[in-house]
This record gives sequence, structure tokens and C-alpha cells, in this order.
Amino acid sequence: MNTKNTIKCKNCGEEIEISDALKHQLEEAIRLEEGKKFEQQLEEVASQAKKKAEKEAQEKLSKELKDKEDQIGELKVRAKEAEEAELKIRKEKRELKEAKEKFELEKERQLDIEREKIRKTAVDEIQEKDRLKFAEYEKKIADMNNALKEAERKGKQGSQQLQGEVLELDFENLLEQTFPDDEIVPIGKGAKGGDIIQKVKGKSGRVAGVILWETKRAKWAPKWLGKLREDARSESATFAVLLSINLPPDIDDFKLTGGVIVCSYKSAIPLASVLRRSVLHLAVAKQTAANKDENLELLYGYLQSESFRHRFESFAEGVSEMQNDLDYEKRAMERVWKKREVQIKKTLLNAARMYGELQGVMGNALPDIKTFSLPEGDEKEKMNK
Repeated sequence: MNTKNTIKCKNCGEEIEISDALKHQLEEAIRLEEGKKFEQQLEEVASQAKKKAEKEAQEKLSKELKDKEDQIGELKVRAKEAEEAELKIRKEKRELKEAKEKFELEKERQLDIEREKIRKTAVDEIQEKDRLKFAEYEKKIADMNNALKEAERKGKQGSQQLQGEVLELDFENLLEQTFPDDEIVPIGKGAKGGDIIQKVKGKSGRVAGVILWETKRAKWAPKWLGKLREDARSESATFAVLLSINLPPDIDDFKLTGGVIVCSYKSAIPLASVLRRSVLHLAVAKQTAANKDENLELLYGYLQSESFRHRFESFAEGVSEMQNDLDYEKRAMERVWKKREVQIKKTLLNAARMYGELQGVMGNALPDIKTFSLPEGDEKEKMNK
């Protein structure tokens, strides 16, 4: 090949003809130009791909951020629901405790009311009885005062002996009217003894004792006491009473002196009521003492009888039934309280677990709830370990 018509290729180092070199240069120029266009296209494609990738990444990131925000909002709602559930549980627990205390208090109040009713009923009954007794005494005193005034009026019209007889008759009538169950026996003039014998009788009609009465309208004489005392012994009287219009200075209404009770006219009937009651009590005491062995034997027989056993068994069964009812009510309430306590514990445990799960997801972003948190001292001690 002719060297003058050839040139050496820069790239491959081969000898080519000039015409071929020109062709090669043209091709090279075209290739470079096409390469630049390809690079530009490649850059455009890369830029578009980059923008598309950035857009897709931004959209994906926005979706992920939105999803996270939704999760956080949902967790906040669940945390709020947990707080509300905890508050509700605490409220129910407090209401249950208050209901229990209210039940105990109401029970004590009912017992106090029943006790007060029983006490008031007893007081009313006693007051009513006392009121009737006082009214009876007042009526008797008023009747005696009227009778005394009438006796004094009649006494002024006759002799001293007649006045004494009038007093005796008047007092005899008063005794008969006041104590219709008793036997009032007047002692005739000139007979040995007092003026009136009052034979006190109980409900059975048997004579329980005797009260001997002596009436006087004359000036006071101490010798009356000895005579009446002897008369009382003769009559086997339980009490001897000297009724005198003119009393000694040391006696206002009545007084026991020298073994004889001295009284005024206005105090005679109330004193007779008291003495009559004492006579009846003494008779009952004597009868009880006399029948003591017989009563003990009857009591012993009754305690061994089937009737006593049945009655006592009935009483014991009634008490046992009341105790069983009380135990059943206690067990029922304990069962309700225990069930409610288990429900509260279960709810608190579920709330604590849910709070722990939320805390694991959100970390410090979750609001702190003291109920589900450790005390500061325990946390520091745990961190030091």
C-alpha cells in the first residue's frame, strides 16, 4: 500500500487510505454526535425516573406518615377509653363500698328505730297506767274531801258522839265504795275492838289479811294507841290504823307510831290502798313460801315433760332459723362483693395490659397514667440495678 495515500488511525493504529480515513472520521463524528444525543436522552430518562421515584417515595412516605398519625390517633382514643374505663371501675368500686356502708348504717338505724319504738311503747304504757292511778287517787282524794266537808257540816249539827258515828259511817261508806271486793265489817258500839274491820280479799275471793280501823274526832289522846294495838292483836289484824281529825303536832298526814299507823282523814283512802296492796303481797309471799316445795316439784316435773321439750325445741328452732337467714344474707352479699371485686381486678388487668401495649408502640408519646406507672423510687431502684 502506498504510504502517501494512507494515514494512521489514532484509535486503532492501522494504516488506512485517506478516503477511508475521511469516511472513518465522518463515522466517528456521527458516532460522537449520536452518543451525546443518547447521553442526553439517558439523562432525561434518568431525571424523569428520579423525579418519578422521588414522587412515588414522597407519596409512599405521606401514606406511611398518615397511617402512623391514624395509628397514634387510634391509640390516643383507646388510651382515653382505658382512662374512662378505669374511672368507671373506680366509681363502681366506690359506689359498691358506699352501698355496703349505707346498708350497714341503714341496718343499725332500723335496729335503733325498733329499740326506740319498744322503749317508747313501754314508757307510754307506764305513763298511761300512772296517769290513770293518779287520776284515781285525785278522784278519791276529791271524794274524801267532799265527804269530809259533808261530815264536818253534819258534825256541827250533833253531839260529839254523833259526830264520831257520822265519821265512822262516812268512812265505812268510802271503804265500801273504794274497795268493793273487800268485806267491810263495822263493829257495834260497846263491843270490844276498833270501829271497822276491813277484810282484804284477792282475786280468788280468799281473805288475804285484815286492816283494823279506829276513827276519832275528839281531842288527841296518846292512850288511843295502846288500846288500838291490843284490839289489833285480838283481831289478828295485819295493820292497825287510827284515823283522827285532830292529829298531834308531829304528824301532818300519816305516821307509824307505837305500832299503830296514825293518819288524817284526807290521807286515809290513799293509805288504805297502799296497805291493801301490802297485805296482798304479804299473802302471796306466805302462799309462795308455803307452796315452795310443791312448786319446785311441779317445776321439776315440767322441766322433764315432753311439753317443755317441745316448747324449748320450737324456741331453739326459731333462733336457728333466724341465724340461718342472717348467715345466708351475709353469704349472698359476700358472693356479690367477691364477684364484683374479681370483675374490677380483671378490668384493671386488661386496662394495664392494653396500656403496656400502647406504650410499647408509642413510647414516650403516650400520656403517663399514674395508676399504671411504678412509683418514682421503684423506677430509680430498678434503673440502678
